Amino acid sequence: MLTAQARLEANSLIDRLVADGETFPAEAARRLIDLIPITRPARFSFMGRFSGRGPDVKGHAAGIGDVKIEGDRTEKRLTLNTPQTHKIGGYTVTHTPGQIIIELMWAETKPDQTGQSCTLEYDPATRQPKAMQIAAQKSLTFFFLVFGYVTCVPWKKPNETHPALSA
Repeated sequence: MLTAQARLEANSLIDRLVADGETFPAEAARRLIDLIPITRPARFSFMGRFSGRGPDVKGHAAGIGDVKIEGDRTEKRLTLNTPQTHKIGGYTVTHTPGQIIIELMWAETKPDQTGQSCTLEYDPATRQPKAMQIAAQKSLTFFFLVFGYVTCVPWKKPNETHPALSA
């Protein structure tokens, strides 16, 4: 369980890691790795969302004519064997050995998931950061079905220089 102080510190560290640029501060990454509790990795996990629309209603309105009312949108979510997440500022964070997944809390409201999450990869033995990857949404069409999936692409490398020494 993260304390309020730890959440505030983690939020500040994440903001530094995801800031614009080709590198990220390695010392901020190391501190985040130490700060966020590690959860056990899942061999397989699934998160899905199914959406649709309810039935339409047709009828006749006096003085207007034929009318049609579209059904309400419905959405069902399914999660299976997903690791524990932490809500930190505007982020949802998951820490499993070797990686920290950082996702914007409102990412699921966006149709395109590109840039809505990233992964900090590190060596579990030494806890040294290796790289960050960012989410990129792709699609696969199979006859009339379109499957959207998110993959990670290289984004940033650690910057080992200490900010106080480079000034």
